[in-house]
Amino acid sequence: MLRTRAVLLCALLALAAGPALAQFGGGGMRHSRGGGSQRGSGEDSGVTRLSPNDRIRMQLADLRLALKLAPEQNPLFDAYQNAVYALLAPWSAPVDFSAPQGPEVLTRISRKVGVARGRWAEMQAVYDAAAKLYAALSPEQREVADRMLADTVPSPAAGGWESEGVR
Repeated sequence: MLRTRAVLLCALLALAAGPALAQFGGGGMRHSRGGGSQRGSGEDSGVTRLSPNDRIRMQLADLRLALKLAPEQNPLFDAYQNAVYALLAPWSAPVDFSAPQGPEVLTRISRKVGVARGRWAEMQAVYDAAAKLYAALSPEQREVADRMLADTVPSPAAGGWESEGVR
């Protein structure tokens, strides 16, 4: 358990270090015409924002720590986390919807339906894993999950994954 936390902490530090270091790349002191120096403007300050996928990964790490999982609960959390990661992963072969016009229109529509079915199956896997994890939580852990678990599920409405890999 202690080793798992140490590995998780190292991973979180590595994730946090990249954006933190990137903030200092272009936001240093700038020289003005008068010979003095002034702070760089906000538009080129070099501040890095986390992508929606990275935000969800960080929230999953925070959730794992906040839940204080018992050893027998770790496999259930791992299954949930893997289901979320599968939903976040870009499609290995992007689907090309720009086929010619005419009779092939049904083929194009069929491809879109196939993508939607695939995403639906992935969302269902996330739900199933979340339900199994939630059922195994103590009342105290459920209070934490009630606050944090839903935020770890990517949402197409939030622009997280609905267009990844789709042309």
